[in-house]
Amino acid sequence: MTSKSASLAITCVLSAFTSINVGAQAQDTAQLGTVVVSATKAPRRAGTLSQAVTVLSGDDLRARGVVRVSDALREVPGASLVQSGSYGGVTSLFLRGGESRYTKVLIDGVPVNAPGGFFDFSHLTMDNIDRIEIVRGPGSVMYGADAVTGIVQIFTRRGSDQGRASFGVRGGTYHSLDFDGDAVGSTPLGGFSVGAAHHSTDGVIPFNNEYRNGTLSSALTLAQGAAGDARVAARYTTAEFHYPTDFTGQPVDTNSYRVQHRLTVGLDAGRNLAPNIEARLLAGNNDVWDLTEDIAVPFGGTAPQHSASRSRGYRRNVEGRLAFSLPSDATVTVGGTYEREHENSSNASGAVGAPTSETDSFDATRHTIAYYSELLGNLSDRFTYTVAGRVDDNSDYRRFATYRLGVNAAAVPGLRIRASLSTAFNAPAFSQIRPTLFTVGSPNLRPEKSKSAEIGLVSDFRPDLIRLSASYFNQRFSDLIQFVNGGPPDFLGSFANLTGATSNGYEAEIQVTPLKNWRGTASYTVVNPHVTEVDPAFEGTDRPGDELIRRPTHSGALVVSYSRPRGMSLGTAVSYVGKRPDTDFSQFPSPRVTLPAYTKVDLSAEYPLTGLRRGGLTLNARVDNVFDKRYEDILNFTTPRRTILIGGRASALF
Repeated sequence: MTSKSASLAITCVLSAFTSINVGAQAQDTAQLGTVVVSATKAPRRAGTLSQAVTVLSGDDLRARGVVRVSDALREVPGASLVQSGSYGGVTSLFLRGGESRYTKVLIDGVPVNAPGGFFDFSHLTMDNIDRIEIVRGPGSVMYGADAVTGIVQIFTRRGSDQGRASFGVRGGTYHSLDFDGDAVGSTPLGGFSVGAAHHSTDGVIPFNNEYRNGTLSSALTLAQGAAGDARVAARYTTAEFHYPTDFTGQPVDTNSYRVQHRLTVGLDAGRNLAPNIEARLLAGNNDVWDLTEDIAVPFGGTAPQHSASRSRGYRRNVEGRLAFSLPSDATVTVGGTYEREHENSSNASGAVGAPTSETDSFDATRHTIAYYSELLGNLSDRFTYTVAGRVDDNSDYRRFATYRLGVNAAAVPGLRIRASLSTAFNAPAFSQIRPTLFTVGSPNLRPEKSKSAEIGLVSDFRPDLIRLSASYFNQRFSDLIQFVNGGPPDFLGSFANLTGATSNGYEAEIQVTPLKNWRGTASYTVVNPHVTEVDPAFEGTDRPGDELIRRPTHSGALVVSYSRPRGMSLGTAVSYVGKRPDTDFSQFPSPRVTLPAYTKVDLSAEYPLTGLRRGGLTLNARVDNVFDKRYEDILNFTTPRRTILIGGRASALF
């Protein structure tokens, strides 16, 4: 599908939904509070779900000066973020001890993971974001591949009947500079939001560590009737990151850099066919362009060479479903999806000052057709259940079926029990199945798969004052894909399903509102991810019982905030990351090491200089890593020390 044809398709669909009513849109958690849409095919209140869900408010995070989505996710139980050094370095999410490729990431319903499941959070900012929904637990029955240990879905802000515009700027340590502008309002077509932002820093290393990020985003909700709803959203990000470090973390390169452009466009439209039947159509496109360039003396050479690696990938999907509301207070949803994934890349090199010549290239495409059904029922206010199944048929690997069974029941007044049993899978990457410059193809690879069970308790005695939740989860991963060294004559490697692992643990969370204007959240996670089985053909160092690297056994977070309506606000965030194993790649063979635990404290404040009834001026300040803690997410990769940022924001109503 070309960009022109994609635009034409979206235009035609929007034209078809000319009588719609956003007031009936049940997916707006900003209006309905505890209603979430990422855990099931039909919107449900979080308290009735069979899985753990966290919803982060974009306004709350921005009020505390949080700029990057990765920093927001550090506050989520079971989430471990690993950043390779300075701002802009590759940032991975390990959820509940699973692999970094095991979390499905969506922006306004559009999947943005690379083929094979990995997503780099380094360039994703909080600009113009309404909320982030995090589902902890398998989601393949909802979204297919990649959703093995959880789902992260990001929603762009909606429009508003009351127009508002704002502009903010701040700067500080590491020559950091952030400025952004946004507006929300309504037109005769419906509500809209637009935002633009630029973020820059010189980085934590004295040379070749600059980072620049520009983001544009928008959303339009059409509202012209009572028959349905439609929304289209788009987000474009361009980022440039200069990195002097080699694979061991040592700063040795003065000119290496990489650039990424990402465009995500999504459509979500619904129409009520009858009082108890709703049809929905979702379509999305995620395009990513990458460029990496360097000038260096190649291994064994004497003269510097200019090298460039280029790649482009996309995921395009369309989904249609019907939801039937049954007389027995149940909802049946049936639907199907089509997704097309594509990736091409090339490497070129040449003498400095001379044109480069292509040394190798890679081009691959595959598609998936999936069918699913879901039954959500309420036997009473005290008991809800979920039964769902899905079949994914991919052109690259064998058909895969997944399911979910879940219940949520009120044990006693004010205390609910939730439990679920689910399966999930992760697809092989293109470079694992097809031959590359360094590997032979492995077309018989099977998807990595998992089976997970979870049971939890949620208290609801005084939700206005205190809410407690605790969970135990048991996850078993099998058919994990590993690299296999090649032999003579060409020594090309390959990939095979060779290992298994498990990740079991506990999560506990408390939310309190003890006094007017005060709010606090605390969480703690204990997880034990380790290898359980190794095929005799595996040549790596992992052995049964070994811990999976870069995932802490113990982690926790504490967030306390104070805010007065149209007045001052203060915030404190404390994050604890326990000991975790890593690998020392500066030695060969590379031994395992243990990274020490650390605690990081961040502070934030906002103070209005003028009245805010019709807009005004606000001063803000944020201090990251208040106690100047030295720590490493990855061995030998330097991370930011104490960072002070001061700025202001001007806003106006229209």
